[in-house]
Amino acid sequence: ANFYRASLMILFAGVFDMLDGRVARMTGRGSEFGIQLDSLVDIISFGIAPSILLYAWGIHSLGTVGLVGAFVFALCGAFRLARFNCTADGTKHAHSEGLTITMAGATVAAVVMAHASSGRTMVEHPWNVWMLSMILGLLMVSRVPYRSAQSLRLSRGRMMVLALACGVVLAIAVKYRFPTAFISVLGAYVLSGPLEAIIRRRRVELLPDEDLIDGEDEPVEERISRH
Repeated sequence: ANFYRASLMILFAGVFDMLDGRVARMTGRGSEFGIQLDSLVDIISFGIAPSILLYAWGIHSLGTVGLVGAFVFALCGAFRLARFNCTADGTKHAHSEGLTITMAGATVAAVVMAHASSGRTMVEHPWNVWMLSMILGLLMVSRVPYRSAQSLRLSRGRMMVLALACGVVLAIAVKYRFPTAFISVLGAYVLSGPLEAIIRRRRVELLPDEDLIDGEDEPVEERISRH
């Protein structure tokens, strides 16, 4: 029960994370201090908390190796946020570089919640959990492009409605326990980045040689968009 509630709090933090930045921009209250504070909150809510949850729930039986797996997750999350803060220029991009720490932490929470809601108290395959923490960590520090909310071309109002809808879905899930739905949605998003990167690379390889020569100084995305 404690693992279920802990996972739930991380998911609720994700909903509020979707709302706070947009509320600040809509009200004109955004500031550099707020950006740094938001990153600090993110590393605690989606980096440290999920790593502790991973260790206590599924990989503590591995001893030092399990501790390393949890540490790597939190460390990669910190690097992900630091890289974002260093490269952020205020411009909204359709893709983010690497899996966001918010989605990585929410994925951990969804997995733990599904396991806890099934009535099982012990993790039968802790190495699978360890691999999950490593994969999510590596995806956070990778160059794999993930679609951001800006790629959906939603207005601020619609984005607020979407965030509130996510909150409603989460509230319904609390009552009727639909953790599998969260795993399906979050798992699909986690896989979407590598799959889209593979498809993009394949499309670039299929471009005619003359197009590659003519557009060798262009970004890959621009060369693809012209075809």
